[in-house]
This record gives sequence, structure tokens and C-alpha cells, in this order.
Amino acid sequence: MDGDAADLELLVANTTQEVSLLRADRRLEGMDGSRGEALRQHVVDLLDALDLRIAAAPDSSAPDAVRRAFARTLRQCTIVLRGAHAALPWLAATREPNVNLGSLYLTEEFAKALVGDDVDLVVVPSAEAMYSTTSWPFSAVIDGTPGFTPSATSRPIVLNYPLSDSNRVLLHALFAHELGHAGVAEHELLDTVETSLYADGEFVEAFAEAVTEMQEEWPASTAGRVTVTLREILGGWLEELLCDHLATQVVGPAFLFAFAAFVLPLSYGEPGVVHPPTSLRVRLILDHLAHLGWTEHLDATAPGITQWLNEVANWTPPETQPHFAFFRNQLLSHSQLLSDNAATRVGPLTLDPTTAVDEAGEAAELLEALILPVGLSTPLSPRAILLGGWQAAISQHGDTATGLVHSIAGDQLHDLVGKAAELTTVWQAWGPSR
Repeated sequence: MDGDAADLELLVANTTQEVSLLRADRRLEGMDGSRGEALRQHVVDLLDALDLRIAAAPDSSAPDAVRRAFARTLRQCTIVLRGAHAALPWLAATREPNVNLGSLYLTEEFAKALVGDDVDLVVVPSAEAMYSTTSWPFSAVIDGTPGFTPSATSRPIVLNYPLSDSNRVLLHALFAHELGHAGVAEHELLDTVETSLYADGEFVEAFAEAVTEMQEEWPASTAGRVTVTLREILGGWLEELLCDHLATQVVGPAFLFAFAAFVLPLSYGEPGVVHPPTSLRVRLILDHLAHLGWTEHLDATAPGITQWLNEVANWTPPETQPHFAFFRNQLLSHSQLLSDNAATRVGPLTLDPTTAVDEAGEAAELLEALILPVGLSTPLSPRAILLGGWQAAISQHGDTATGLVHSIAGDQLHDLVGKAAELTTVWQAWGPSR
């Protein structure tokens, strides 16, 4: 029976054994303050919390309800423990990363701008051909253990990327979007945007109309259920768009090019439950770039691609369910909310076109000559080098959709961009006079 003596014996023995196996794994050894240390400590916190839970196991005299509740808790913990085994290859990957050091430096720069200084970044390849981010993966068990105080304080962020993209440094501008999710969570940006949105009388009125219309589409649902569903979908869209704006704020047009090359082959204007239509995302990215002062640069360096992406952005979707049209119209009319929150979050760490354009131009010229673009007199910004890499790639492969696709193929240019980002980071850290 669930929670009887034999069942609890099984569960305690299983949990104890799994904890012991994880503790004994050499991949969980100390990282000496290097990348992955916060994640390692987070796993150790999980194991310590489970030790505390096991010690609180009820004896046979406890009421049936108490023993059943404890049994359910340990079964949930077992699922989390099995997930913890996935963290061990993540930790191993920090010792032998697949991406080059320059890309890691760039990604850490993104993390500082989007999340903060107190971040432990673990960048690992994924079996799925997709980018994703996980923060505090075991916090539910750790934070839910009575009387336990975790030791990990730095936010561990596991950033997954397709293994095929390990050497495609130009695509690593997408890391900024993924780190945006950690920034949204850390600084409660979605709550801030939603609070402003739902305080807008015109939006509230339009939302009520959308609920009424959707009740006709979903006659089996109550108004309350429809309201909850629409809020959930809108929340997912808002978070994705916030991350797009944050990435644009940090890496400028490099994010637009990487986004178009990676996402447009997957979808065009189809609305999803979590992701907004790609055409809408392109529209808002272009608008935010214009707001930041990048239009002249785009027209000068990639007029053909920019014109094509503007056509994508201005595409009118066929008639669809009312709530998707409502979301699109409202997000376009309230896009300033997204821009303002991205600007506030990133602040002085924004990639500024007034300085980055010249640096990217210098990097592009050197790259076209197959010269490492570290900087001729002073170190170039790693993010400007990334943008210069895109300029050089588009110049080499063509200012067209086909050229954009060919730009992301792993070749010598990607290696040069990665090595330059590595060396210029070291140069900035140590100073050109040393």
C-alpha cells in the first residue's frame, strides 16, 4: 500500500542510494571557483536537502495520511534526483567546453548586461537542435525543504545550444535572447510589463472584448477560464518579446541576422501558444533597432536583407482566431513598454551604435582580409567584433536571404571572430600598456 512500512522502506533506500551515487561521482568534485561552481553547489544543496528530508521520515506509528504524504514527496524527489544526473555532464562540459573561449567571453558579457554580475554560466550542447536556458533547476525541492538553507548564492544558468552550432560563432548572438529569460526572471521584468499593460484602460477594454469573442469560439469554457487562458498565452508572448528586445539592446543588428537565419526557416507567421508569430517578432526587432539608432547602419551594410526582413515584418497574416489578432494589435501598439524595460535593464551596457558602428566596420575590413580583428590601436569591443563578423560574412556571401544562410556555415571567419573576441577580452582586462 502507498505509504506503508514496505513502501517507505523502498523509497528511503532508493533516495539514499541515489544521493550516495551522486555524491560519489567525480564530476561533482570542487571546481576551484571556475565556471560551474555555483551549479555544482546547487546540486550539493539538493543532496543536502534530501538528506534532511530522509531524516524526517515518519515511523510506522505515524498516521496513514502523514506516511502517504511523505511517500509522495519522496517519489517527486526521485524524479528530481534523476534530473540531477543530467547536471553531471553539464559540469564536465565546463572543463572541456565545445564552444571556443571567445564565445564564452561574449556570452558572459551578455549575462552581465542582462542578469547581473553574480551569475555562473554553464554553456553545453543539447541533443535537441534548439537553444534554451535553465536557471536554478532544483530549487523547488531545495526551497521546499523545511529548515534547510542553501549554500549556492550565485545564479547557475545552464545555456543549451545545438551541437551543430558549436563553431557557428555568428549564431551565438542568439545566446543573448536565451540569457534574457534569466534576466526576466531575476529582475521580474514580465511582472513589470504586465502590471503596466493591465493598468491601461484601453487595453483592459480590448481584452474584455477578446474574452467575449473567444467564448463564442470556445463555447464549453467559462469567461473565467477563457480569461486565464488568454493571460497565459499573452504572458508567454510577452516574455519571448522581452527577450528579443533585451538581446537587441545588447548585440544590436547581430541578433536580427542570427534570429532571421535560425528562426525563419522554422516558422513564418504562425502564432503559437508560447511563441508569437515570427513575422511579428521581426517587426518588433526592427522597430527596436530603429529606436536605438541602427537604421542607417542597416541600410548601409545590408540593404537587401533589411528590405526583405521589412517585407516579412509587414506581412499580413490570414484571418485567424480573434485572440491572436488582439494580441498582435495590442503588442504593436504597446511596443514602447518592451523597449523601455529593455533599455532600463541593460542601461549603459547597451551596444551603442555611435561607437559600435566604427568598431564593427574596422573589424569587418580586417576580417575580409583574413586578419584577426582585435584592434589596430585599441581593443575592439567583443560585441562590435561579432557585428563586424556579420558584416564581413554578408559582404562575402551576398546581401540576400541566401547570403544570410551561407553566412552561418562554420568557416575561417567564425574562427577569427571567436579568437578575436577572446584576445580583445584579455587585452581589455590587462590593458594595452602591459
